[in-house]
Amino acid sequence: MSDVQDRTWVTQLEELWMEVLGVDEVDDEDDFFDLGGHSLSALRLSTLIRQELNLAVMFGHVLENPRFADLREIASQLPADKPIEETV
Repeated sequence: MSDVQDRTWVTQLEELWMEVLGVDEVDDEDDFFDLGGHSLSALRLSTLIRQELNLAVMFGHVLENPRFADLREIASQLPADKPIEETV
């Protein structure tokens, strides 16, 4: 991944954190739960990351890695999420 793509990806992840938590900025040391996150918002964040960034970040990843830098590191190592196939 190029530096430009990496910065874009990180920026999008930051924006999702800010959206879910209702904060104006996110720092590497910020803890999801210290900023007001809870289990339902963690579920929402993991869902948005899969939908918007196409990364296989699961609910448990957010719970186990609440610090922004840690979740970013985990997410960078995960494969792309597989699209959900519609059944007829």
